[in-house]
Amino acid sequence: MAVGSRDAGTDERDRSSVTRESRDRVRSAIGNAGTDERDRLSLTLVKLGGSLITDKTKPRTVEKERLGRLAAEIAAGWSGGGLLVGHGSGSFGHPEAKAAGLVGGAGGRRLDSPADRMGIARTQAAAQALHRLIVSSLVDAGVPAYSQPPSGFLVTDDGKPHGPPPEPLAEALRLGMAPVTMGDVAMDRCRGAAIVSTETVFEFLAGALPTLGITVRRAVWLGVVPGVLDGEGRLIPRIDASNIEAALAAAGGSAAVDVTGGMEHRLVTAWRLAGAGVESLIIDGREPGLLESVLRRPALAAAGAGTLVSSGEQPRTHR
Repeated sequence: MAVGSRDAGTDERDRSSVTRESRDRVRSAIGNAGTDERDRLSLTLVKLGGSLITDKTKPRTVEKERLGRLAAEIAAGWSGGGLLVGHGSGSFGHPEAKAAGLVGGAGGRRLDSPADRMGIARTQAAAQALHRLIVSSLVDAGVPAYSQPPSGFLVTDDGKPHGPPPEPLAEALRLGMAPVTMGDVAMDRCRGAAIVSTETVFEFLAGALPTLGITVRRAVWLGVVPGVLDGEGRLIPRIDASNIEAALAAAGGSAAVDVTGGMEHRLVTAWRLAGAGVESLIIDGREPGLLESVLRRPALAAAGAGTLVSSGEQPRTHR
C-alpha cells in the first residue's frame, strides 16, 4: 500500500516535497556513512505493484500465473548481489484500508475507537495474507526470501517514518537472503496507526541502511503500464531535472481503489531517490522476460526498457 488519500491539499504537499531538502535527507545519510566503500553492499530494490500482482477489481484476487512468472524471473535474473523485494497490497489491503479510514502521509484523524482498532487489524491481516503468498511464490521459485514487514522495524509520526537502522534486514542481506517488505499498517505516534507505503519504506531504507554498510544503488518499479506516460499517452523514456515537473503533472493516481496515489506517488519517490544518486527504472511487469533482463543487464535501463528516472548527477562517494 502506499501513502495517502488523495485530495488537492495532499497532492500539493506531495509535489512541493520534491525539493532539495527531501532529497538531501537521503543523500546526507548515504554520504555520511562511515563504512569503507570496499566493504559496502550495493542493494537493488524491486517493487511489484499491487495492480500487477492482484486484480484490483476483485477483492483478494491474486494474478497467480503472473506472480509465478515474476518470481521465476527474479530467481533467474538475480546475480546474488543485494536484492530486496517490496510489493503493494492491491485488492487485498486497499479496500480494507479505505473502509477503516486509514491513510498515509500527513493529516488524518486519530484512530482509537474499538471500530478503528478492528479496521487496523483487518487491514493488516489482508496485507499479510498477500505477503505470505508472495514470499511463498519466491521461495517456490528458488529465491531465499525473508519476510520483513515494515511494521516490525519502524513507526510513523503523522505519517513520517522513524526508527533505527533495521539490523535484522541488513544481516539477512549480508547472509545472501532476499528480504521481502510490503505496504503495511504502522503504529503512528500522533494518529494511532497510518498506512506506510512500499515507496515510503524504500525511501526510509535508502536513508537508514548506509549506516549498516549497505547502499541502495537502484530501484526497479513494476506496474501495468510501460512506464511514465505523457499527456498524450506516450512513454517518457527518461525523466531528469529538465522534465520532472511536466512528468509529475502527467502522472495520475490509480483508477482502482487505492490509498496510494498510484504513479504520481511512485514518481515523487523515485525523484527523491534520484537526488541521492539512486536510479529508478519504471517498467511494464506484464511483459514476459523484461524483469529478468533488467536484473541481468542493468544497461537496459538506458536502452528503452521503460522510464529511467535519474538526476543526471554522479552519486556521492563514501569517505
